[in-house]
Amino acid sequence: MRSRRGSTGRAMDELDIDALLTECRVLVCCGSGGVGKTTTSAALALLAATHGRSTLVITIDPAKRLAQAMGLNDLSHEPQRIDLAPIGRSGRLSAMMLDTKRTFDALIDKYAPNETVKETIFANAYYQHLSSSLMGSREFMAMEKVYEIASAAEFDLVIVDTPPSQHALDFLDAPRRLFELFEGSFVGMLLQPYRIAGRLGFDLFRRSSDRLLKVFEKLTGYEVLADLSDFFLAFSGMFDGFKERSRRVGEILRRPDTRFLLVCAPEPTSLGEVDRFFARLAAEGLPVGGLVVNRVHQPPGPSDVHPDALDNTDRARLASIQDDRIEGRPLVERVMQSHHDHTTLATADARAIAGTMVAHHSASVTVPHFNRDLHSLADLAAFAASLDA
Repeated sequence: MRSRRGSTGRAMDELDIDALLTECRVLVCCGSGGVGKTTTSAALALLAATHGRSTLVITIDPAKRLAQAMGLNDLSHEPQRIDLAPIGRSGRLSAMMLDTKRTFDALIDKYAPNETVKETIFANAYYQHLSSSLMGSREFMAMEKVYEIASAAEFDLVIVDTPPSQHALDFLDAPRRLFELFEGSFVGMLLQPYRIAGRLGFDLFRRSSDRLLKVFEKLTGYEVLADLSDFFLAFSGMFDGFKERSRRVGEILRRPDTRFLLVCAPEPTSLGEVDRFFARLAAEGLPVGGLVVNRVHQPPGPSDVHPDALDNTDRARLASIQDDRIEGRPLVERVMQSHHDHTTLATADARAIAGTMVAHHSASVTVPHFNRDLHSLADLAAFAASLDA
């Protein structure tokens, strides 16, 4: 890692992007919403591909941000090859957007003990909800997909664009929340007759529990508990398989060739994630990749020039331009105000970042603020160049 100095004079490690992309097998990009995480994930994938690694970037976010960053209208559930010729690059880059339900269906198909259980689950209304919209199911299936792809040899590097969340590592809690749902007291109450029956078959349990369910239906006024019981009962036979799969996913996330990278913006709320992020990684035993601070305003001139300074030549050139005036303000005045505003933003960003680095020493890299939306491969290449500058 290279060293640089912040405005505080304290040496800070600069994140070596080339080494990160060369050494990793799985790179998980984390961050709260609105910090440019998807664009960063796509730019890293582009860099890795142009450096000779077969790379797949997978987004968990159902929005079309990754497709837009690649200059596409849409992405599918299967890896889609991205043509880099339009930007004069070569390399094997693929992208995909997770289809939660299709991934969940494939997992049921794998672990269901027989066709009866499988058909019962697929036909159940609660499964339709769980597999597509229940909180945590998307993240749980994303890690399942990462496990599936990382276990194969098709790609050298898998970059995961995690879904936007309030906190950067919320997606790590998804499996636990899902397991707690299945192990909760209400579910246990529904399944208790089956556990007592022990060796009774699936169909026999459903018949024997009818009276119990009807009592609940009378008490609650709902006629849905039979379906709910069927759903949890069918799933109970696969629960151990799900837990074992989750354990294997955890092993992949803790391997030396996996890294977690935090993407944030130079704003108090976003920078406030940094300490929590690294503390959580340490507590979970997860490998640290570093920190990308995105959308950083740069000083408008050389660092040795006073930020508010325009020399007489600059002023004379501005004054010579034909100016129709906007809102009664001369061009020179407007340019000076714009220069001042930009300098103020750059100074504020630099102080915020320096303060965070002092509080938490970590390998990091900054990416400048772009004054336009990035929605093409050319834009992505420009972002990647800034990231790897």
